[in-house]
Amino acid sequence: MKLISRIPLSCCVLSALVPCLFALPAHADEKLVLLTSWYAQAEQGGYYQALATGIYKRYGLDVSIQSGGPQINGMQLLLSKRADAIIGYDLQLLESVQRGFQAKAIAAPFQFDPQGLLTHASVTSLDGLKDKTILVSSSGQSTWWPWLKARYQLSDSQVRPYTFNIQPFVADDNVAQQAYVSSEVFQAQKAGVKSNFFLFSEHGYPLMAGF
Repeated sequence: MKLISRIPLSCCVLSALVPCLFALPAHADEKLVLLTSWYAQAEQGGYYQALATGIYKRYGLDVSIQSGGPQINGMQLLLSKRADAIIGYDLQLLESVQRGFQAKAIAAPFQFDPQGLLTHASVTSLDGLKDKTILVSSSGQSTWWPWLKARYQLSDSQVRPYTFNIQPFVADDNVAQQAYVSSEVFQAQKAGVKSNFFLFSEHGYPLMAGF
């Protein structure tokens, strides 16, 4: 996932958000709203740790972290100025820039997109999705889903909203859903469901998508 901002890098200093990023000076008490791409999760723990330990304050930032979610479109909130920076996806950014919107990517915490598809064990490859119901979040419908649909000749009629609830997947062998290997895959294992996980970056999804 990328950090995406509608304000200049010298102002937002998002480089101070995680230890791997460079620290730049900012005006004292400068307010900044950071919208994450999902509910609080381990992959984004550094942002919350920086808030808890006062790293933002050290660089003159008054940071407020707001959680995203499966049906929240972070790019829309960024462009409507309800957030100063978001954790988002490259394809969202490229599409927005192509449409003439002012946004820029300023940091890439991940080496590849950790997004993938969780299926029941009967599905042994992404070629086996043609008759499946696929649960997709709002952000997924504008990022990885168009790629998956085109590559494997799928249809929008197969898509249902993903609500961060594992139960529809557990209850129906015909359902596949988006997932992080560190989250939904673990939930499926806890529920006793035999499943497979397909990491999109290992199946041709652009490496720059979703840093």
